[in-house]
Amino acid sequence: MTASLELVIDAVDAEAVAHFWAQALPAEVLYRRPPYLVLGLESGIRVLIQQVGDPREPEPSGPVLSSAPERIGSVHIDLRVDDPTATVERIVALGARVLRHVDEREDGGTTWTVLEDPWGMAFCIAPARDTAAASAGCDKPTLGRDRRRSNDQDMGGP
Repeated sequence: MTASLELVIDAVDAEAVAHFWAQALPAEVLYRRPPYLVLGLESGIRVLIQQVGDPREPEPSGPVLSSAPERIGSVHIDLRVDDPTATVERIVALGARVLRHVDEREDGGTTWTVLEDPWGMAFCIAPARDTAAASAGCDKPTLGRDRRRSNDQDMGGP
């Protein structure tokens, strides 16, 4: 069985959101098929930006393309990069804002920065896995950390 991972981001302005993420990741626009705009990363992962109605506006008559969440951008992205500081600076210049910096090195974790894209979706910039493991002094989550955080570590979270 062949499996792949596709990340879908709900967006009121799919073109603007796709433009931001195409520059931030970086990725290229592979195709548009309403209500989707599909980005492709060099790794083969696809990010689909799905046009949805503004959840603060009444539903238009006609078919509903998506059940939009109360907060647009109901997905969380962790960008693992070789130079987190430079990446944060570059993405802030694109219009994102820093929400907070997290440092869990004392607990066997790593450091990362939580940002918000121009449309209010939170995402993190963290060191690449090999860099994160080296800075934490290990390549596995520390025993004794709560189960959710350990699973985040294993599944790709900071």
